[in-house]
Amino acid sequence: MEITGEDLKLLTLFESVTGVMPSDMIMLEGGIVFLVDAPVLGKAIGKKGANIQRLRIKLNKNVLVSQDNDEPESFVRGFFNNIEILSFEIREAPGQKVAFVTIPDSQRGIAIGKGGMRVKAAKAFLKRKFGTDLSLKTRRVG
Repeated sequence: MEITGEDLKLLTLFESVTGVMPSDMIMLEGGIVFLVDAPVLGKAIGKKGANIQRLRIKLNKNVLVSQDNDEPESFVRGFFNNIEILSFEIREAPGQKVAFVTIPDSQRGIAIGKGGMRVKAAKAFLKRKFGTDLSLKTRRVG
């Protein structure tokens, strides 16, 4: 991961507000997504999301904080932690690796996020961390 001066400022601001150093971050059109290690996720978010609110105000951008993981399935499950994942499968073809994630149709909007921010961040992190593409599918449940 190559860190620019702007990235360093954002990482430092995140640490000063939350007391936690993020393991990775990505800037998107809709906002910024930070990854933190699982044991400090609660501290990074703050009581009732207070740290996230402070960051949103300081940056004047949407801010998402998610759990980092070194295993693709655990990473995806942590990233979409408030969404029921019906199935997860990684398929490999020569020169390509794709994670197929199936979620309930009713939770599609939550998975995509405001302006597509959540799904775009998930795709970018999967590509960067694991060299894997993401295919998000929905299924009617019940």
